[in-house]
Amino acid sequence: MRLSQTEFKDALNRALERSYDKPRISRWENGREPIPEEVGRAAAALASGQPRHARTLVLANQKGGVGKTTSALNLACGMARQGARVLLVDLDPQATATVALMTGHSVEAYRQGRTMAQVLLRDRPLAEAIFRHDDPLLGGRAGFDLAPSHIDLAETDGRREPGFDAALREALEPVRGAYDAIILDAPPNLGTLTVMGLAAADCVIIPVRTEPYDSMGVGLILATIGKVQRRLNPSLRLAGILPTQFGARKSVDREVLEQLIGVMEGKAPVLEAVPASAVFGHAARNGRIALEASPGAAAAAVYARLAAALAAGAPLPVMPREAVAEEGSGP
Repeated sequence: MRLSQTEFKDALNRALERSYDKPRISRWENGREPIPEEVGRAAAALASGQPRHARTLVLANQKGGVGKTTSALNLACGMARQGARVLLVDLDPQATATVALMTGHSVEAYRQGRTMAQVLLRDRPLAEAIFRHDDPLLGGRAGFDLAPSHIDLAETDGRREPGFDAALREALEPVRGAYDAIILDAPPNLGTLTVMGLAAADCVIIPVRTEPYDSMGVGLILATIGKVQRRLNPSLRLAGILPTQFGARKSVDREVLEQLIGVMEGKAPVLEAVPASAVFGHAARNGRIALEASPGAAAAAVYARLAAALAAGAPLPVMPREAVAEEGSGP
């Protein structure tokens, strides 16, 4: 059944929690104004009668210091800038993403009982632990929502109960319809929380520094992904390996990246490498996200391109092998 313009406006605003008016919709219909991507996706869902269902991405690697949280923050920011409704779930007991976004207020979130520790260990509904992007405790910035972490999340590794591996997937289900994308920042290990993240996700991206020891550990996370696919989540897909902190002028970095591309050929794409850059450290020291603070920086732009592809459901930007050699050429 075809909706009237008023019915469509009301349904669209309910789905997106926005307040678009009829003149705006008329401008979209007449081609006088481009249709935002989130509106296009919601309109397609309304036309098909299917509810919106967030695509869930987990960033995982058992190695620390590979740029996992940096990637999660910048991809969440980048997808939000594309008009997507994004929820970032901090699954790391170290709570780095939480501290970055809730500077000075992360303790208050725990006092309110609104962290992933209460969700996974105390059965609190996830919807009650989500801080909206305009919440005062998030400083009214970032453009995406956050489910914060706390050190108590470390207790999950000692929890023994039937089906606990699926607890996160179960917790996410009631809020999926409110988002276009859910990004999970897993801890730097192969413990219960990482398995939970993989069990709840549609796809996984593995950030890897272009250093020999880091690349050697890729096999461990790949093996874990394979086990989760067989036992818990057959639909989980490896979206790609994301090289980080790449020094284009360093022969070791280029060699590692070439090796990664060769080893992963036919298995999963090696995505466009994120250059090593001081922009990430500067942004962190100022309580900002690099893509938010310095969107024109070359390193931040890599995340912008990846986020745009994820938001649009388009092929992800990959790193051609021939481009690796070109990166190292020059004076």
